[in-house]
Amino acid sequence: MPLNRPQPQARAVLSGAALEVGSNPGPDILARRELFPRGLLQPAGGFRFGADTLLLSAFAARSLGTRRGRAAKPLAGLDLGTGCGAASLGLLLLRPDLDLALTGIDSGPEMVDAATQNARALGLAGRYRAELADVGDFRRTGSGAAFDLALANPPFRKHGTGRVCADAARNRARFEGVGGFAAFAACAASALRSRGRLFLVHLAERLPELLRVLEDAGLAPRRVLPVQGRLGQAPRLVLLDCLRLGPKHQQGLGLAGFSLLAPLVLYAEDGSLTPEAAEFCPPLATNPRRAGVEAGSALAKPNDAE
Repeated sequence: MPLNRPQPQARAVLSGAALEVGSNPGPDILARRELFPRGLLQPAGGFRFGADTLLLSAFAARSLGTRRGRAAKPLAGLDLGTGCGAASLGLLLLRPDLDLALTGIDSGPEMVDAATQNARALGLAGRYRAELADVGDFRRTGSGAAFDLALANPPFRKHGTGRVCADAARNRARFEGVGGFAAFAACAASALRSRGRLFLVHLAERLPELLRVLEDAGLAPRRVLPVQGRLGQAPRLVLLDCLRLGPKHQQGLGLAGFSLLAPLVLYAEDGSLTPEAAEFCPPLATNPRRAGVEAGSALAKPNDAE
């Protein structure tokens, strides 16, 4: 179920600093940032981002450290399968202190166009740009081999599993293409500098496969955060923080330093957002029903987590 258009009473619980990204944004841009992610342009009939996308941006935002006492290092990031740009734009809004520029790639022209327009509407066109590219093609051409970080919310399902959508664009976002998840891992590994970081969201049921494929690509999973819908339920999603290994470290390092974090519980018994989830991912609180405000529709389920 998609996130809907803005409701007048829906307000993002973003810090004041997070609303000051960019130079002298006008009142319209500030208002759109405060409502984020509501109001983002999404192609009619195409893929709709969900809570998983917002959780990914929040996980990356909380994982990236700060450099105190010295000038911040400029960072370059790559968003694999950027869609309408929600993950990248969310990260930029949540971490205005970072000198961060992001490039989003997607194989859907309609998504690239929507992402470009969304960045412009939020006053972030100078820090985010979308390109038309497939993860396999981007890797083969060797474009930009020195990214500091990457975001990935790849298709969750293999063909033959899960519900098939009537729309081809939705199927492309829901089901893996040629190369499957390994294509995303290989693209991230080729684009990241040594010790660059990949932030990833995927289905918990595929975690053993993810760990194997990531290590085969030279990406060492360092932290895994399980995400539960409600307390007592089995986790449906996992968020992973992976490190790009240099050639000297790829042999024998394995999962040294690996941490399985305490699960994040999204919803209370009455369906409202838990305080922990609201603090972890403020954009989730823009949904009136989940935030405990009357009216509005339920927040989207994690993409494909059915």
